[in-house]
Amino acid sequence: MQYFILLLSFGFVLNGFPQAEDENFYLNDSKITWQKAYPTKKSQEEVYAYFEKSKLFDVFKIENNQIFATLKPHATDPKKTGVAAVPEVVNKNDFKGRLVIQYRAKEKDYVVIMTEMLLVGRGDFLKKNEEQPFEEQYLRKGISEYRPFFVKQVKSVYNTTFSAIFEMK
Repeated sequence: MQYFILLLSFGFVLNGFPQAEDENFYLNDSKITWQKAYPTKKSQEEVYAYFEKSKLFDVFKIENNQIFATLKPHATDPKKTGVAAVPEVVNKNDFKGRLVIQYRAKEKDYVVIMTEMLLVGRGDFLKKNEEQPFEEQYLRKGISEYRPFFVKQVKSVYNTTFSAIFEMK
């Protein structure tokens, strides 16, 4: 009985943490998040100034030593990601999301966390400028689990695209 209670408790503890997924994607409570740390030799001021001047964002503010921003709509680049077996929803829609960028002096890196990711229609798949949460396309209905096609191809395409956008050049 003790082992059963211990096992049950362990299950609840594990359920309380986000499920780590490969390709920098995390799934927790039916919400998809993307997070990546980028090593840098630049100072916090240089990192923040780079992103402020980058024109990547619709909204940009620095508060409590963090950047809070909204990414402008971007497209995936089939030249970088390939088009074979990539679902139409990926290449015929843009994407955007809310961001937090944190500089970590100890680790000598900056971390980009993207949440509230949205597909933005170009008129081919979704209506022009129509927005749809990633979760509607990429999660199974009613359960916090990725659809198989997201795991097979889509997350890799987005990871390649997101990684390139936020890497300082």
